[in-house]
Amino acid sequence: MTVVTDQSTGKFIQAGPYRIHYHDVGEGPAVIMLHGAGPGASAWSNFSGNVDAFAASHRTLLVDMLGFGKSDGITDDSEPVTTIRARALRDLLDALGIEKASFVGNSMGGTVAMAFAVDYPERTERLVLMGSGGMLKTLNVPQPSEGHRALRAAAANPTRETIQRLVDVMLYDSSVLPAETFEERLRASQERPTPSVAGSAYWRDQEPELHTIQAKTLIVWGREDRVNPLEIGLMLLREIPLSRLLVLKRCGHWAQVEQRDEFNRVALDFLNS
Repeated sequence: MTVVTDQSTGKFIQAGPYRIHYHDVGEGPAVIMLHGAGPGASAWSNFSGNVDAFAASHRTLLVDMLGFGKSDGITDDSEPVTTIRARALRDLLDALGIEKASFVGNSMGGTVAMAFAVDYPERTERLVLMGSGGMLKTLNVPQPSEGHRALRAAAANPTRETIQRLVDVMLYDSSVLPAETFEERLRASQERPTPSVAGSAYWRDQEPELHTIQAKTLIVWGREDRVNPLEIGLMLLREIPLSRLLVLKRCGHWAQVEQRDEFNRVALDFLNS
């Protein structure tokens, strides 16, 4: 039996103007897994614990988004970064000959998945969003949130202490993160600076367009999410027409890590229904 590892599944492809790194495992309907932001973030660090479960029934692609992992950085500052990353995914699908796919997006990955669903509805099957929509306004939780403050501190100075603080905020119980995953994220954060955004003009205002998303959508939220509060998940549930919301107790921002088995089961049931 082939062992699925970071090295054995990693590939590069030219997609439009960008060279993108991704992992390609399994056969069946295509599902694209999109990681969150933050220092050291990559597709493998976010989803290595989920890939085996998804690849049992789907062609599962873990994609390093532009500016992260081993993919190219963004060279164009004339458009919102979310729009550019969504277009890069379209170019990736074109390069791989994939007509339509479902998307599983954590945090920033979810915001890009939603943008893709708005811009390319004919290419979007279903969405699974976890802790997404971090740039959306909140009424009950002051912004920037505790998690976003930790993200900025770690990005500005990626030390063992700031990355540990980031992990502690991301997870309800940070002890569930394997030590090797932490060490890899620390190393990656120090080798490649986190992409910076000079101001809100670079971010796409998605709130007015959420109601146009046509894809069936599963929203998954950790009740103890200190990065993007549950309030945002409730707003997405209100605005996205064909959506449902699952709230997980004793869970922070990385539902796919902290509640891995439950997340895998519910997400795959949704994708296969």
